[in-house]
Amino acid sequence: MKCVSIKNLSYAYIKDRPVIKDLSLDINKGEYVSLVGHNGCGKSTLAKLLVGLLIPSEGTIEICDLELNNKNLNEIRKKVAIVFQNPDNQFIGATVEDDIAFSLENMCVPREKMLSLVPEYAKKVGMEQFLTKEPGYLSGGQKQRVAIADALIRNPEILILDEATSMLDPAGKQDILNLVKKMRVENPNLTIISITHDINEAYDSDRIILMHEGVNVLSCTPSELFEKTGIISKYNLDLPFIIELKTKIKELGIDVKDSDSYEEIGEKLCKLK
Repeated sequence: MKCVSIKNLSYAYIKDRPVIKDLSLDINKGEYVSLVGHNGCGKSTLAKLLVGLLIPSEGTIEICDLELNNKNLNEIRKKVAIVFQNPDNQFIGATVEDDIAFSLENMCVPREKMLSLVPEYAKKVGMEQFLTKEPGYLSGGQKQRVAIADALIRNPEILILDEATSMLDPAGKQDILNLVKKMRVENPNLTIISITHDINEAYDSDRIILMHEGVNVLSCTPSELFEKTGIISKYNLDLPFIIELKTKIKELGIDVKDSDSYEEIGEKLCKLK
């Protein structure tokens, strides 16, 4: 079932210089899709178009069978949550608790229910011990966790992560990726659209959409993409570390399957001792 349907979409910040060019694509309910491509290819612009922060120059967007327009905008925003690259831009409350509760206040959720929901969602992202802290005293990774809790507490049908880990260290990135995996287990119908420069993040998604100069040039599974050496070279994409690791191990004559995880690779290497 389609959750997002984009047809002949174009957008230009400056007239006659479109950032998005006649873009058409569909995203299914429950799908985890990564949008990849170099700076300026239109990824973040597309995210803003999907939540109605920008108005298309041409074309249409449908979210959960509702056309994105002024009439349906408020209803659509109840279904879509977005986490931006810089979480500081999303903080409104004086404390973590206030910030997570802000969305519920806008939705007119009764206070009694808010008092139970806020700690519940803070716990989901590992921030239950920081509810009384001021956001300014949190680390980058902790701020992103709060931003994700603020998005999830709205119970969205679509979660957009717009470079949500780009400011984090490797450990912080991994924490967020583990959280995304956990969310998918808890809610298989949640549609996730991840906009990322990190090809290692994209490797875990169901589908990768490669964008270049405002156009989606390829849509396929991660494994299919990384078999296309011509595409990798043409668009100067990095290979995920796990693929590079498997390639090096195979060169040593060790039997490693393309489907092997890090844990399975480690077990095979340990058996060689």
